[in-house]
Amino acid sequence: MKRIVFLFLSIACLCLNVTAQSQRKADKQTAQWRYELQAAVGQAAEGSALVRVWTYSTKPTIAEGQAGKNAVHGIIFKGYPSSMDGTRIVGREPLVSDPEIEEKYKDYFAEFFQSGGAFQRYVSYIGNGIPDQQIKVGKEWKIGVVVVVLVDQLRKRLEEDGIIKPLAVAGKLPTIMVVPSSTWCNKNGFMQTYNNQGQMESVPDYEKALLNSSELAVAINTINTRMAHRGFPLKDLQATLKTLKTESAEDAMMTSKSGEAIAESPIDILRSTAKADIWIEIDWFTSQEKGGSQTRLTFSMNALDAYTDVVVAGMPPTTSQAVYTSSFQLPIMMESAIQGQFDPFCNSLKTHFENIAAHGRAIKMRVLSWEGFEDGLMTEFDDEELHEIIEDWVQEHTVNGKYGTVDLSPSGNRMTIDQVRIPLQNAKGRDLDARTWARDLQKMLKNKYSIESNLSTKGLGQVQLIIGEK
Repeated sequence: MKRIVFLFLSIACLCLNVTAQSQRKADKQTAQWRYELQAAVGQAAEGSALVRVWTYSTKPTIAEGQAGKNAVHGIIFKGYPSSMDGTRIVGREPLVSDPEIEEKYKDYFAEFFQSGGAFQRYVSYIGNGIPDQQIKVGKEWKIGVVVVVLVDQLRKRLEEDGIIKPLAVAGKLPTIMVVPSSTWCNKNGFMQTYNNQGQMESVPDYEKALLNSSELAVAINTINTRMAHRGFPLKDLQATLKTLKTESAEDAMMTSKSGEAIAESPIDILRSTAKADIWIEIDWFTSQEKGGSQTRLTFSMNALDAYTDVVVAGMPPTTSQAVYTSSFQLPIMMESAIQGQFDPFCNSLKTHFENIAAHGRAIKMRVLSWEGFEDGLMTEFDDEELHEIIEDWVQEHTVNGKYGTVDLSPSGNRMTIDQVRIPLQNAKGRDLDARTWARDLQKMLKNKYSIESNLSTKGLGQVQLIIGEK
């Protein structure tokens, strides 16, 4: 009996030793990171990536066992390209854009990717990890395994561990509002006209679009959900429109006695009410394939700085996988279309906001003098002309004293300053827009020089001060 027990224990120890040796060999091969990653056909849950990982090894079993580890490594450091066949699956940029990060944190990643390490929490296998393809390449095997990588959770882990920077800038991200693009509204007949100082102009009618398009609210909510998962504060279009309905357009606009108020469009008024930093304009359309039995979605979006109308991030038109028309679901198709482009899009928003935080937000300021103010902006106070006083104040209250060229009319009754770089917040930590920033100038002129003035705005990024009237 003792001999049987001894023999059993010896065999068990031998098996454990062989397994350990095989694992060490597998880890040694994996440390070279010899694999390829490509998009796989199928639908992954929101925040995940469905990929096929090709692992090279002299033994197929080793390649199978290391597929998940390689897939997570690829999502972090390599990404994968868009498919080149008819599936039109969009690729994905790596979570880490700096090539030196892996070496800088080599001890962290050595522990993260060790057998049984944290990496395994972020990967699951399709078909129990059984290879769907095996190819003999010389003396090696190229083994294909389809896996799902939990990209959003993986990114959060790397952010919390200090490996990559979170999107927030000094604890703050730009506030987002998602709206349909002008192209989409025009294409679907959701436009309105308004009188712009005697000329009729067309702009999107968001209220009409929400009332008449069953897809629009779904599309906006889909993007809102994704942005919320990234931590972006949101302004809801429908809720903002309801707020506006309680105010007339006349109440939302400041009109001066001399009729010199800046003409505001319905969009300008909406922006003033929402006070979102970024507007994301979305556009999409569907196309039928295979005699109408399948549907494919093409989706795009652009992010505009709400203060300047400058495009700060873009996602070019990308197409989803084709699905049978009877199973078409807009949120799933949108996820399929944007899965590889969403991270770079968010990173562009982050970069833009970092630039604003460092260099100030650009606005435009115009100062006019009412005809009853005799010498206009050339009126002297303590041997200094008024336009000089205003320019000195602007320099003191912009980020690093930055502002554009001052354009003063020959008559001295009008001055314009572009690219006035105002801080994101005032000394009390309150958010600033063009109006709240210029309000301090208005107070200074009244308190120090007894000058009355009228303040009006256009949207969030243009402000006008009329000297000599209230």
